[in-house]
Amino acid sequence: MCAIAGCISFADAPDCRDLLAVMRHRGPDTCRQVVDGRVAIGAARLAIIAPRDGAQPMQHAETGISVVFNGEITNAAELRDELSRRGHRFRGHCDTEVVLAAFAAWGEAAPARLSGMFAIAVSFPDRLLLLRDRHGIKPLAFHCDAQADRFLFASEARAIASALSQRPRLDITTLADFAVLGTPIDGATFFEGITELRPGHMMAVTWQGHVQVGPQRSFAHQTRAATACADERMDEAEADERFEAALIAAVRRHLAADTEIVVSLSGGLDSAVLALVMAELTGHPPRTFTVAEDADHPDAIAAERLARLLGAEHEFLDVSFEAFLAAIPATLRAVEQPDRAAGPLFAPLCHRIGLTARCCLNGEGADELMGGYPAYRTPERSLGAIEAALRRVSRAGFAPRDGVYTRIEALRGAQATGTLRDALLVHDRADPLERGHLQPVDRLSMAASVEMRVPYLDDDLGQALGTLPPSVIVGPPGASGKAILRRFATRRYGERARAIVSRPKLMMPEAARGHLNRFRALGDRAIPDRALQCSEFGGLFDDKSDFVLFEMFRRVTFDDDGSVDIREIVADLAGRPEAALAAL
Repeated sequence: MCAIAGCISFADAPDCRDLLAVMRHRGPDTCRQVVDGRVAIGAARLAIIAPRDGAQPMQHAETGISVVFNGEITNAAELRDELSRRGHRFRGHCDTEVVLAAFAAWGEAAPARLSGMFAIAVSFPDRLLLLRDRHGIKPLAFHCDAQADRFLFASEARAIASALSQRPRLDITTLADFAVLGTPIDGATFFEGITELRPGHMMAVTWQGHVQVGPQRSFAHQTRAATACADERMDEAEADERFEAALIAAVRRHLAADTEIVVSLSGGLDSAVLALVMAELTGHPPRTFTVAEDADHPDAIAAERLARLLGAEHEFLDVSFEAFLAAIPATLRAVEQPDRAAGPLFAPLCHRIGLTARCCLNGEGADELMGGYPAYRTPERSLGAIEAALRRVSRAGFAPRDGVYTRIEALRGAQATGTLRDALLVHDRADPLERGHLQPVDRLSMAASVEMRVPYLDDDLGQALGTLPPSVIVGPPGASGKAILRRFATRRYGERARAIVSRPKLMMPEAARGHLNRFRALGDRAIPDRALQCSEFGGLFDDKSDFVLFEMFRRVTFDDDGSVDIREIVADLAGRPEAALAAL
């Protein structure tokens, strides 16, 4: 697990050490770069597997290939065996060495063979190749300056922004996309001129005479997981058996580490199942961590009850409203977007975990893959909210990208054919999962030097789910969703899982619901309507607390004012400092 970065430059000597310095929280153990002509690539490493033999960048003497790699390859053992049979000799057991050998053996056919979470840069003698995992679990951003003939890439967009000659500017179209759909789309970032490589894609950059960025090419379509087809005739018993085997194998793959792995318990079904499976596979309960706004919160109670049943050493973190407010600026800076969820609660949890552990299992992805969100029970309401947001953005004089309209038209078409729930599932597995969930989880955990693993997004588990009838996975319309996961927990773990299985879906923001409601109410009281009317961006928001978060994000990110306090923002927007501060 690392920060990776690189530079191709004709303007001056290539050097990516400044990029890595901005991201040193992602890799506190070692930091190195290699320079080869016009190209520099480097990594700051957080050692999880093979801490003594996994130094990066890693170079292949025979081919001249160098690689830097952020993430974990879950099929590294299988690839190692195959490459060994081909004659490759491994010096250690780090998965970075497997990645290097794979590219030396198979070139650009290697990405389709990799499973796991990863962002990789491979420096060939004639080109630089960048690629990301299929879900976008690990981030990778890039920027090309045609005038300066310079190309930069990094694990975080703000690292690139810090290296530009001019202060970065807010991408207004990305803001419009965000206001309509709740996330950026199609690799756009809030930083003008900085782009995220799309999940499941690779991109080549060459420098013969000048820097030239090639098109992004999908490698995900080459995998079996992408071509799986659901068998609608499969009965529930067969589907459950196939899912059970795939889930157990996925968790086992995600337990590969040379350091302790802990579990983030939300009080819900997804993380509870991970803790139960991990305890079964390892023969002992994992250490568990939970965060909520107070110890009486239902999530905190449910998580503590499960930890007690497991016999786990459990740590609970309660975050006061004052601490919640204080965490907002750093949270927004880290996630690189106006966080609307529970980031100010999740960030302190990650820092608490990071005091004693480096690696943690997390339940992200289960809701998107198995239909767990309440929105799937009332899909028409979800589409209605998106359409209302589009009208609001249009009235404010902003225009989102064409991709926003394409997504809305696809949902409208599905509504007309009675398949809106299935279409929402497909929609949510793309940008909303990557940008709305995985990106904040990655940024906030890595800010605390913690690797957050997401077994539900295992490639082979996704392949298995792709062969099962959606109705068997999700359950009947109007039900709670994730029916296949609920059956698994009940069948395999009985009484220990019963209370968790029967709990209603609350989701992560629920742990901060009281704080969020209080923050929203304070914004409503302190900020007059004219504050939104007078702002260039106020018309994009129908909730004053979202407007406050955006203003905080804009100032800490683009004005480089990390000292801004949320009270100062509210007071400034209110135009009545004393009254606003009193309200807070």
